[in-house]
Amino acid sequence: MKDILVIAPLQDTYDKAVQICQEFAYDDVQVVLGTMQEGLRIAREGQARGASVIVSRGWTYNMIESELDIPVVEIPVSAYDIVESLSPMLNRLKNEDVIGVVGHGNVIYGFDILKNLLPMHIVMIELQRVEDIADAIARYRESGIVTFVGDSNVKAISEELGHTGIEINSQKDSIHRTIQEARRLYASIRDRQQRAQQIITVTDFVHEGIVAIDGFSRISIFNRAAEDIFGVRKEDALGSLLQEAVPQCRLPLALKDAGPSTGQVLNVNGKNVVVNRAPVLINSEVVGAVATFQNVAEVQNMEQNIRRELADRGFSARFTFDDIIHEGGPMAECIAKGRQYALYDTPLLVTGESGTGKELFCQSMHNASPRRNGPFVAINCAAIPPSLMEAELFGYEDGSFTGARRKGRAGIFELAHRGTVFLDEIGEIPLELQGRLLRVLQERQIMRIGGDKIIPVDVRIVCATNRQLARMVEEERFRRDLLFRINVLTLHIPSLHALGPRTILLLADHFLRRYATRYHKAIPDCPPETHTLLTTRRYEGNVRELEGLMERSVILGSISAALEEETTAPTPARQPETESVLPDMRSMMDAYMRDVFTRTGGSVRQTCDILKISRSTLWRRLRELGVFQNNTEVAK
Repeated sequence: MKDILVIAPLQDTYDKAVQICQEFAYDDVQVVLGTMQEGLRIAREGQARGASVIVSRGWTYNMIESELDIPVVEIPVSAYDIVESLSPMLNRLKNEDVIGVVGHGNVIYGFDILKNLLPMHIVMIELQRVEDIADAIARYRESGIVTFVGDSNVKAISEELGHTGIEINSQKDSIHRTIQEARRLYASIRDRQQRAQQIITVTDFVHEGIVAIDGFSRISIFNRAAEDIFGVRKEDALGSLLQEAVPQCRLPLALKDAGPSTGQVLNVNGKNVVVNRAPVLINSEVVGAVATFQNVAEVQNMEQNIRRELADRGFSARFTFDDIIHEGGPMAECIAKGRQYALYDTPLLVTGESGTGKELFCQSMHNASPRRNGPFVAINCAAIPPSLMEAELFGYEDGSFTGARRKGRAGIFELAHRGTVFLDEIGEIPLELQGRLLRVLQERQIMRIGGDKIIPVDVRIVCATNRQLARMVEEERFRRDLLFRINVLTLHIPSLHALGPRTILLLADHFLRRYATRYHKAIPDCPPETHTLLTTRRYEGNVRELEGLMERSVILGSISAALEEETTAPTPARQPETESVLPDMRSMMDAYMRDVFTRTGGSVRQTCDILKISRSTLWRRLRELGVFQNNTEVAK
């Protein structure tokens, strides 16, 4: 059955409707011949088979419209229809002739428009039932009326009684306009149904319970989650009074309030539920209300799971190039180059001293790249023991080694599929794993530990280091072919000193404001003499060291006090280091570290506190100095 059903009570109407549907390719319209009770039967069958709108005329329209609960559109009797139907007899009628117009209001009102324009006298006979036609004609013929106008029933009965009967046929244009109106009505109905179904689908899909009422407190929306919360079937709740179905939700309160109410906690069937309520307003008038309900325990569990997953994985890049504070110069040039490199999937090596913001740049390039919607997976190669490095990089299958997680675990290259892998401190990857890393770069494939399947991966690899990889290559501590593969593009992040005094002061002000807000303290004063101290001192830790100094300044309430607490006095800003200076400085730092470690009796905690470094960094440096051969000796 098609969406629109035209039930034509007359053969003439049927023929014209079929012709219209063919001419205008109305594939959604079906035309059927049927009058009175037969037309009603066809209409009922059509509704049962999916028809959404019915079109008919005359008495047949009246019967269908009164019996069915779907839209029924009437083919009207226009003045043009009347004139066309009477035109063959106008020449034979005299001014003294009287015509009886028999029918329901549609026909009567049409003649009412034309009665002053036609040459004959017109008597309008309005009837409510088709059964009354014969009695009406018999009664009015006693008044001398011998010609009766109406539908096919009027014509047939008049002729049976020996009188002239004129049938009013709907013209093609009237039928076409009615079919167009029915198609517009169906489009509107379909649109409303589609929107209603979308609302139902959305409300049933969400985890929160949703309940809505009209202005009389009858439930109009009650989703599946609300069923679980209140223990009431959706079918039983819809259309019921809220007070009878789910009195616990207190939603009628929103009908009286002008604004929403959020975050209230109710006890429903022994469970704490968070409730948000709001009135539905139309032209400032409250016409209903809606509320959402969510189990407190589910909210807490979901939040904990999300926090745990994000903390464990760290799969998002938070920073963009707009987050980098600078005052032009070398940093502006570095950002411009970073934006350019972000557009390509080529391996990139980011170099720079410790604390210059290498990961900040890598995150910014990821967010400026075509992979911005993919994961950003970062790993610090210096913070992972060599024994676990392979599993972190490539993952493992179930039962690969003692302590392995059941069902195995994906490595960072799998987790970063269609995104970016950031390998910080790439120089710390053990030599024996560098070959496998090189293969990933070349083949874009990995194999888990204990696995036998090749897994394709689509990642961009960005590496960072503060080490001189070229020197490590000469010392055979880093593969030459791997170095050539990871530094196709190279980006060097300038030191804090190279950025200049204005950038140092901008950064200092930024950090002062951040920590003043965090600790709810006043921003310390920064007079001109303090500017000089900040811009001329030596920052071994670059931006990271400056940030720590500003945090200490906020806590102490004074930049000068923070500077005085340092173990060594500020020294003039260093000059750019050269290759001849680096070995001497490193030797001094290594000797100092060894001395501190010895004086503390080999205590890792005390050594790290004095040197302000992490345990993993101390462990790595002492291993390089040959103080011990494995990390089991560093336990204190």
